[in-house]
Amino acid sequence: MLSADNLIKQAYFPVEEDEYHLLCPLYSSSLAHALYTKVRATRFGEKVKAIREAKNKQHYHLEPLQTFPHTVKQTFGGSKPQNVSQLNSERHGEGFLLNAAPPSYQQQPENPSKQTSIFNRRLAYQASHLLHDFRAFLASLTERDRNFATRYRRDHDFILPLTDVVFDYAARVQQQVSAGWSKGADDKACRLKREHALWLDVYNPDAQFQREREAQDWLDTVASDFAAWLLRQLEDKKHYLLGDTEFNYIRKVFLTQLKAFERDTPQFEETR
Repeated sequence: MLSADNLIKQAYFPVEEDEYHLLCPLYSSSLAHALYTKVRATRFGEKVKAIREAKNKQHYHLEPLQTFPHTVKQTFGGSKPQNVSQLNSERHGEGFLLNAAPPSYQQQPENPSKQTSIFNRRLAYQASHLLHDFRAFLASLTERDRNFATRYRRDHDFILPLTDVVFDYAARVQQQVSAGWSKGADDKACRLKREHALWLDVYNPDAQFQREREAQDWLDTVASDFAAWLLRQLEDKKHYLLGDTEFNYIRKVFLTQLKAFERDTPQFEETR
């Protein structure tokens, strides 16, 4: 009776009802050698060197650049690869495994037109870990913490990362949701606040919409809405109080970041 090691990959192949053949796929040295040769050819040699050099210099090249990303190298035979096979000896005992992991997908942002504000529960959920840590940070402060180090940590560990969460969402909406989704933003066709729509629907072809957007009056409203939303999320009257001073500061920080984000956003005219 034949037997196989329990670590060998096995597959049940049906032959009749309730009857199977137990198959053990064997490692193909010739196939491994062909794969090894192909992968090596994309990594070494004067031809590949010239292609990569052209790519690095952003120059055109007649031949395409081929790559096998995320490969794993296996070794067989230890210090005596010739004991495995002749082909294994020619490969110096090396072989490649290709990446067979399933692709990862990023969730597509939903059309924002059904929302009334982008500063909502969904954003609070996405930033929940930052908000939790920010509240704990504020609750731990004492009079001795009124210094530059505390202010620096407040900004760079909490406020700025929170703005990044917002800008990441905005960038995905601008790039992945079809332009013009906010058409009729001032009526029942779109529930989203007009100023938020003016920010996010950057490639809306409507002329009136683009004139409003270019005026940039919406910047102040969006910054104020972020500051008000963040203060609501941080509310903890038992440990601290936040008021107009904090509101104005957060609004100022966000407005500065928003203007920088807007400068880096390709505008409607630039995409024609």
